[in-house]
Amino acid sequence: MILINKIILSYSIIEKTLNVFVDYGQANLEAFAIWVGKELQNIFEIKEVWFPEQENTMISYYISDINIHNLNVKLNKEKCSAIAQIHSHPGDAFHSSVDDEHSILSIPGSFSIVIPDYGNIPVNAIDEWVVYRLIDGKWILQKKKKVIKLFQITT
Repeated sequence: MILINKIILSYSIIEKTLNVFVDYGQANLEAFAIWVGKELQNIFEIKEVWFPEQENTMISYYISDINIHNLNVKLNKEKCSAIAQIHSHPGDAFHSSVDDEHSILSIPGSFSIVIPDYGNIPVNAIDEWVVYRLIDGKWILQKKKKVIKLFQITT
């Protein structure tokens, strides 16, 4: 996955993700999702957003080990991969030490995306995402220009 150089993502998947995040946010809760799809020749097409069973608070979320296992079983059964984990924050978007230490994805080249304001942002506001990529075992902040070039948003 580290060699992925283009990610195709539809507005409808972004919209669905943000709508669920906003629903959680109305109760002052963070939320978590995973974007899944398939890779072909260094291009990854995100086909779905999944919302695993989770416990949520105003400043965190928790996915149990059994629910992580269930995600992996579903990924294998459907012959697809998770490329990005996404979660909301109540205010500014940043990757906390908890985010670093308790990430669901561990494949080099995976993405961790943090969305500000409980997801209450425009669907086309990719510049408001804070995007990290797992490189050499560390979550590295990606530059906005690189993110905008990498993620190809379709209708």
